[in-house]
Amino acid sequence: MYTQADYGYFSVWHPEADLWLLDLQTGETRPLDEVNSPRAESLHNWTPNSRWFLFTSRRDDGLYTRIYFSHLDADGKASKPFLLPQRNPKEYYRDLFDSYNTPDFASRPLASHARELGQQIESDERAI
Repeated sequence: MYTQADYGYFSVWHPEADLWLLDLQTGETRPLDEVNSPRAESLHNWTPNSRWFLFTSRRDDGLYTRIYFSHLDADGKASKPFLLPQRNPKEYYRDLFDSYNTPDFASRPLASHARELGQQIESDERAI
């Protein structure tokens, strides 16, 4: 999977940006029409089994990138994308002013404080 846009790198700002699939065995590529919208679809990540993926999209309001999830079946067809479920999704996403640009799946809970995370991000030492 990769993001294709008309130009540039930071694809979340390009409404024409879409997700594409590349078949590594045949070399064939196709737009992932099952998940693409008229607004920017961009940065993605896979689960370890390569069946589920998440990606960012501005499909809701064109302003904020939200994280969507989808499943890829054995034939390479993606399921309808969905937002991470919340107790009250309409209220949660209406009031959320965060924009997600580089999503990732976590393999374990993150037990850290914001200050510690900030220090790790700014550190010259790479943490695994």
